Amino acid sequence: MVKDYEIDFDLFNTLEIVKIFTFFELIEATKKKSISKELLNKKYKEYKVIINNKTLEKKYDKMFQKITGISIYKTMRLYK
Repeated sequence: MVKDYEIDFDLFNTLEIVKIFTFFELIEATKKKSISKELLNKKYKEYKVIINNKTLEKKYDKMFQKITGISIYKTMRLYK
């Protein structure tokens, strides 16, 4: 199922968008199966380099939680 993420496509290049979507998929997967802590933290670091300010990070967390019911922030706190 394709989700309608509200991504600011003009802010990112294609590779960055792929990394954002990959991270989102990984976060969703944590609710269905066990995900390697190392893998999730690695992808989170990549995500943080792309989403490089707190305002944008909070905006995307809120958007993601609205669509999926999952908080990126809370999920990452569990995996640290």
